[in-house]
Parts: sequence; structure tokens; C-alpha cells
Amino acid sequence: MTKTLIAENISKIYGSRNNQTLALDRFSFEVHSGEFLGIMGPSGSGKSTLLNVISTIDTPTSGRILYEDTDISSIKKQALADFRRDHLGFIFQDFNLLDTLTVKENILLPLAIGKVPPMEIKTRVDVAAKLLGISDILDKYPTEISGGQKQRTAAARAMINRPKLILADEPTGALDSKSSQALLESMRNLNNSQNATILMVTHDPYAASYCDRIIFIKDGKTFTELYNDGNRKSFYNRIISTLGALGGGINDLL
Repeated sequence: MTKTLIAENISKIYGSRNNQTLALDRFSFEVHSGEFLGIMGPSGSGKSTLLNVISTIDTPTSGRILYEDTDISSIKKQALADFRRDHLGFIFQDFNLLDTLTVKENILLPLAIGKVPPMEIKTRVDVAAKLLGISDILDKYPTEISGGQKQRTAAARAMINRPKLILADEPTGALDSKSSQALLESMRNLNNSQNATILMVTHDPYAASYCDRIIFIKDGKTFTELYNDGNRKSFYNRIISTLGALGGGINDLL
């Protein structure tokens, strides 16, 4: 199976010599091409740090991250913006949409920056909007649509450049249950129909139940991992049990 991303012995230390925090402790994992991978763990476990080093927002203290055989932790600073635009898609909890642009303009922005021909832009926007169920709101502004529609707009923007890897940071965190379900089904559809590789950090066991595999982190290390057996209800129950086994009160974990 082709591997989109390989992290080898990643450590991340914050602070000065006399007051250090070990956020990631020789953490290793792989993301397979076309996989929908979830990352879960208690607050402070290292999952957000992991997403930051994968997205090149931060750099590991030691270890390396290979993206299709390229060590992304060693990419020169001036080349990082191009790397993110060409290879990564981002879905954030707070949407990060521009209120002065329509839904359509928000989606096509990465293509316009990349100087993609207008006809190709139109085709890609139409495909993404249809896939995510937002074709009827393309001419509206973010202030005129619901939170769920905003998040699906953000997902469309994330996929518009056809990135090899989409990074989702708590994408359902600001949504109600109905909007969360619509977004997750859209992401699952994107994963299945476009073979999009998705890495999602989440605290929500319902959201995690849409994944193919989940890596649980505790104290910067892998605690365990679960594979989806094709029965989402059963997978959800195993996720709940694993979160409980991580220790502490369940409210701290969820």
C-alpha cells in the first residue's frame, strides 16, 4: 500500500532548558494513500502539536517527516508556502472564510493564486460543490449561510487544489449534530470518490467513527490504535471504551 506520509521518531520539546515540556516523544506513524485517519487523545496529549509539525506550521525538535520521500521538516522557509498550497489542504474548526468573498470565490481562491485557467477553475469548483452538497449557495456570502455550510465550503476549498493530504483540525467542533453529520458524510464521500487522504484530529467519538483507523495519543506517545471493521456503531463503541481506558474522567477525554 502506498504511503502518503511517514513520521519517524518525532519529538517536540517546548520551553527553556530549566522548564521543558515534551509534547511529542519519539512518535512514529504512517498515513496510507486514500486513508481516512483519525487522531485522538486527552487535552495536552500532543495531537495538536502533531498536526502542527505535519502541516509545517511548526518544526520537530528531532526526527523527520517524509511526504512522498521528501523530508518536509527540512524544506527551506521560502518554499513552505508553495508546498502547503500544492500538496496540503486545511479544514479548521473556525472555517477561516473571507466574509467579503462569496462561497464560490472562497473556494476558488487557491486556484486563482495558482493562476489556474478560468475554465478549469469553473469545472473544479462545480465538482467540489456538488460533491459537498453546496451547489445552491455558491453566490451567497459566508454571513448568509449556516455553520455547517461554512464548514463544507471550507472542505471544498481544501480539496480544490487536489492535495495529496487534507488536514482537518476538530472540523465538527463548532457544529451542531445535524451539521456535523452532513460534513462527516461529505468528507467520507470525498475520501471514497476522490481517494483523498484525510488526517483528522478530533475529540469527538462520533466524528472519529467515520475514520478507517484511529491512533490514540497519550503523553506524546502512541497509546493504541483501532481499525474500523465496517460496522460504524461497533467502531463507535470501541472508541468510547478506548477513550475510557486512556485514564482520567471521561469528560476530560471527550
